[in-house]
Amino acid sequence: MSAHYVSLDLEMTGTDLAIDEIIEIGVVKFGVDGVRDRFTTLVSPGRPLPRRIEALTGIKAAELKTAPPFQDVAARLIEFVGDCPVVGQRIDWDLSFLKKHQIIPEGQVYDTAELAELLLPALPEYGLLYLTKHFGIDFPIRHRALPDAEAAMTVFLRLHDLAGRVDAGTLDEIVRLSADTSWPPRYFFRDAAARAGRALARRSTDLDGLSLDVIPTGKEIGAALVANERLKPVTGDEVASIFERALADREQFADFEQRPEQVAMAAAVADTLSGDGRLVVEAGTGTGKSLAYLAPAACFALRNNARVLVTTNTINLQEQIAGKDAPELRRLLARGAPPDIRAAVDRLKISQLKGRRNYICLQRLASMRRTGAQTDAEARFLTRILLWLQVTETGDRAELALRPEEEPLWARVSAQDTTCFAGPSYYVRNGSCQLMRARKRAEASHIVIANHALLLSDLASGGRALPPYDHLIVDEAHNLEDEATSQFGFQAGQGHFSEHLDRLAGRGAGPDTGLAADIHDALRLVPADSPAARLHVLAGTLVERVDHARAMIPEVFARVHAFVANHGEHGGDYDNRLLLTSSKRAQPEWSHVELAWENMRLALLPTEEALVRLNVALAEAGGRDILDYDTLLGNVAAAAQAGIQLRKGVDEIIEKHDGDRIAWITTNRLSGAVSFSSAPLHVGEVLEDYLFARKASVILTSATLSTSGSFAYVKERLGVQDSAELMLGSPFDYKRAALALLPSDAPEPAQREYQRFCENAIVALCTASKGRALVLFTSHGALRATHAAVTRPLEKVGIRVLGQGIDGTPKEIVDGLRNNSNTVLLGTSSFWDGVDVVGEALSLLIITKLPFSVPNDPVFSARSALFDQPFMEYALPQAVLRFKQGFGRLIRHRNDRGVMVVLDRRLRSKSYGKVFLESLPPCSVSQAPLDQLPSLIRRWLNAHTP
Repeated sequence: MSAHYVSLDLEMTGTDLAIDEIIEIGVVKFGVDGVRDRFTTLVSPGRPLPRRIEALTGIKAAELKTAPPFQDVAARLIEFVGDCPVVGQRIDWDLSFLKKHQIIPEGQVYDTAELAELLLPALPEYGLLYLTKHFGIDFPIRHRALPDAEAAMTVFLRLHDLAGRVDAGTLDEIVRLSADTSWPPRYFFRDAAARAGRALARRSTDLDGLSLDVIPTGKEIGAALVANERLKPVTGDEVASIFERALADREQFADFEQRPEQVAMAAAVADTLSGDGRLVVEAGTGTGKSLAYLAPAACFALRNNARVLVTTNTINLQEQIAGKDAPELRRLLARGAPPDIRAAVDRLKISQLKGRRNYICLQRLASMRRTGAQTDAEARFLTRILLWLQVTETGDRAELALRPEEEPLWARVSAQDTTCFAGPSYYVRNGSCQLMRARKRAEASHIVIANHALLLSDLASGGRALPPYDHLIVDEAHNLEDEATSQFGFQAGQGHFSEHLDRLAGRGAGPDTGLAADIHDALRLVPADSPAARLHVLAGTLVERVDHARAMIPEVFARVHAFVANHGEHGGDYDNRLLLTSSKRAQPEWSHVELAWENMRLALLPTEEALVRLNVALAEAGGRDILDYDTLLGNVAAAAQAGIQLRKGVDEIIEKHDGDRIAWITTNRLSGAVSFSSAPLHVGEVLEDYLFARKASVILTSATLSTSGSFAYVKERLGVQDSAELMLGSPFDYKRAALALLPSDAPEPAQREYQRFCENAIVALCTASKGRALVLFTSHGALRATHAAVTRPLEKVGIRVLGQGIDGTPKEIVDGLRNNSNTVLLGTSSFWDGVDVVGEALSLLIITKLPFSVPNDPVFSARSALFDQPFMEYALPQAVLRFKQGFGRLIRHRNDRGVMVVLDRRLRSKSYGKVFLESLPPCSVSQAPLDQLPSLIRRWLNAHTP
């Protein structure tokens, strides 16, 4: 460890580097044995101190009037810091303000937040307050420079100790990987490696000299479940008794609530699992739906040594079930389950399983390790991965909270498109492969939690993604049709073909990137007279054939673009879409498209042949003297499969008119990009024939499955017409909790003045609610136009506006609302059912338009044609379900109170409007001119809860 470090923190007038200034400096000089010296001073900013900063820091404006300006303390600060390494929380931010005054520390810079991310990968956050709590560090005074610097110092020392406990081989590897970069923490880990003693004896090295011991093999995983031959039922009474005992035991279950709806659902699920049946159940918000199906599922699985698969639409809900509901389930069963189940609770296994891209491929990581870090970002990423692998049991990327800039690096090491199970890699053989371990955990589990995408991917792949299961529970079932449309569909554009060919042979003749270059590089140790040397020739042939195929691409997509321009329709904010019907294919210009595609298809076939020959030759070579052999073999096989799927997918769209599939072409009006798409016409038939009919029991559930008091629409769409039904309301008192307002003077959405009305309404209504609002749109174009119009007037009254796709990721902007209630979120698409904000932070919901599908959307248009009355039988029920999902964002807890405003006049002007209103829980509904709504909102939100 360096003899001395300095921990530095600054307080500023704000966060704008251009206009804000330093108001306080705090620096602590320390060593491994404690504090050596301190330096602190207030600084006159030369501008007024904002009230919010005064309130945050406790620094008074009067104190700053007598403080010295920064130039008077700069020399003392420079002398105090000297050439010591500088430590701080998010230190780059502080240093940017010093750099503004031409002060750049001479020593290394260590960010405690970054070091904590590396050494403590499982933490949910890395703020200074959270880190001090994690380490048990006393931190009573915050947002003052010296106390913050001292807290950062103590955190750094704890992290320093943690680094010293890391496996010496791992530290050695980190030092090696980062040696040629300028990444500052390389010195931190170099010091840790020196302290650990770098004279380690590697127990095993292979994979061309890489240390194998830096990747732990993990704990043993139990044997796969084998269900009992004769299954014993679980009764509704047995499950009901679990909840009854929890209610009676207030000492252990103080927060457990009496919910008759939960008990009724649990009993129905138990009967369905035990009776090999099917059940469609709508359970309103607040029912406790997850435990209502998990409790009977666990009882049934334990009693019969069986497996139950639970799927959700979102990974967020998947994580909630695994991280929050599963522990609660164990507590409930241990206290209230029937005796035979209670005795078996200790062996209850619940696991998550996700798609391949969520797991790391250790073979691909080995290839990246061998290359070493070329940039600071790669050094940081590889260090983070190696340290995470020491502690992870799952290999699941969700544990890492990756930064956006790390996503491309994760793509290079994820298990997506890998084929190593076909020809096992070293890591598969020694049991450390994280994807294989996840699958083995699932095989040994009573309850496996997956998502719809993996469920349907497993269906499409013939059962290779999930362990065998006979009992299925589908949560968020209202999303299943859309996900099936996506998973059973196909999409490819010009970029997909270019990327595929670039993946094979980079750009132009003699490329230095791509699979062909990887082959040449992997053969550098192969003797010239070795049979494997002929792989050089095969790689060269691949390059030639790729160049020929690449030359065919522009002609195809130019022809397609011209055809859509002449025959397509506007289908979205930026797209022209063309549904490929028989009449469109009969147009004379279509033959030009077919001819151009045939030329390209004939050029693609030789690249596929070259890949097959490479794959065979690699397999015959057996890996002798070939670097990174397992990875190379898997990449060649994956590339061949990807190319075949790409060609066949477009071939079927252009050459065939399959009555069971929808095919369309989309062109982007801004970029000109062209894509081919197809999807099944009848999702329900596919689900019924290939999924539901093959399972002993199926439960479909959601908070929104019925329309007009009937399940007819969703049962027809999902192919489960013969299912039992259960419709459960919410235990919430919506009459007290929710008010629905309709502006009586709103124009029709088709009228010119509608957009301006919406903008004025959003400003007035969100001002009345003091932010705390979610505004839902049906198009990205309307969202962007509104964002531009309302941001300035709302910011003038202290309300921040965050737009989906404009101000950050969905998670980031939802967190922005949670953390600062003076915020308005503008959202579309996933925000209709993907936002869960409890409490006052979300008190106003504005729905701008009724969520009807775009009429000329190809999938909607093709499926509409199947109905005698497409609007009433298809369009309206679909929109009503979406409307109910949107309303569900408002009241998430029994103590919540909120207002929904619908700016669409059609709720009153059209006869079908009542169907939307009748679909809502029994809340209060009022209609008034827009200028009266703000006072109604204030009155409702300010009213005391009875």
